[in-house]
Amino acid sequence: MPTSGRRRLGVRISQDVWVDEVERLSARSRARVAAERERPRLERDGVELAQLLACSDLGADGTRLRGLYKVYVPISDAPPSARPFAFVFSVAERDGEVYLRLVAFGARHPPRGTRSVYERAHKHLHGRYPDQYR
Repeated sequence: MPTSGRRRLGVRISQDVWVDEVERLSARSRARVAAERERPRLERDGVELAQLLACSDLGADGTRLRGLYKVYVPISDAPPSARPFAFVFSVAERDGEVYLRLVAFGARHPPRGTRSVYERAHKHLHGRYPDQYR
């Protein structure tokens, strides 16, 4: 990912992705409250490169997320176990500006029967969830 010596990357969040990924959640859910708390800061300040982690090219759950990056939420220096949610971003470029574009949001390791943020990101990239290829 080209960063030209920067320490932060800007973030762009399209309203349709926000609706699909965050507003689908109950207004008082921990996940939605956490996402809504982070959004203004993300759009204003971007993401510190130190907070960005590359997603697995091929996850154990069948997800294929090559080239995508995640940020654990709440965004902080707390250990990952204390940050149960994640934003998943793709890298985009427009008019010479490199930035992050929101792809998915959700629980990193949800209870059985709920799609993880990584499965949701996979669906946005490939048009179906990883277990729907059969």
